[in-house]
Amino acid sequence: MSVESYNNTYVIGDVHGAYHSLLKLIKQLPLDAQIIFVGDLCDKGKYSKDVIEFVINNNHPCVKGNHEHLFEKYILDAVEKGIHSPWSSDKRYGGLATIESYNNDIPLIKKHLEWIQSLPIYFEIEHYFITHGFSLEFYEHRDNEEYYNEFLLNRYYHGDEVPKSSIINIFGHCTFDEVVSGENFFCIDTSCAYGKKLTAIELGTHKLYEEPMDKRDSDFKADAITLNEYNVYEESFESIASLVIDSNSKYGEYDLVSNEVLFAIVDKYGELGKKEILQMYERAQVFPKQIKKVLGAEYIKHIKF
Repeated sequence: MSVESYNNTYVIGDVHGAYHSLLKLIKQLPLDAQIIFVGDLCDKGKYSKDVIEFVINNNHPCVKGNHEHLFEKYILDAVEKGIHSPWSSDKRYGGLATIESYNNDIPLIKKHLEWIQSLPIYFEIEHYFITHGFSLEFYEHRDNEEYYNEFLLNRYYHGDEVPKSSIINIFGHCTFDEVVSGENFFCIDTSCAYGKKLTAIELGTHKLYEEPMDKRDSDFKADAITLNEYNVYEESFESIASLVIDSNSKYGEYDLVSNEVLFAIVDKYGELGKKEILQMYERAQVFPKQIKKVLGAEYIKHIKF
């Protein structure tokens, strides 16, 4: 996509199936507004089908998010072949809600799949660089396919060193309660699917428009095992294997292992703990974003996407 001017252009953060919230937010914008989405239209919320159909029908530009990538990779296996991945079987990934929203409408799934396959990983409008993940550090590699994963998965954490640049990166993917910004970046994923709000930013003025999540849109939650439930410092190393989250586990009511538990494992066991956390990832106990947060970016190479 090539846009000559950012005048009257608004970028909307991760919607995650929150259709009613999206419609309310758009009512706050000018009728002739040009709207761009940072990806993650689907998963977690209840109305992924409706959100994607709305964006397609209104010809709104959208970059690909990691949840569009998961949709693209796994949905036909799930709905046509009964072959399931964590995305389509583990509620923490949000794909179950997406599949349910289609009510087995295979032709519509294939229509949306074709559209998703065509999505770019960035838009550039004058000095604005619009991506899903935090991608300022990869700007010079924006047309290099080897950096595809980074554009979809890279996160900003409070305190991260941000490259000096005249380019302003607008992105989502990193969930915060409020917009996080710096001299040359804005993270606009304000945790809509988690009951918070959906945000749009106006290019040029950087004025924010916010809409609290409509309660109809999502009941998604992620309860974490904390040090209160599993005190690493009082448990044996072998007990880490018990942190599996399923119906047969003592932790079956939880959805994930908290970062504080993972940090404690590293603190107590050092390199041995880091290796165990990578094995926990292989057992689907932790998420890729936790690997980077707890172990550092150098461990991302161990992650399959």
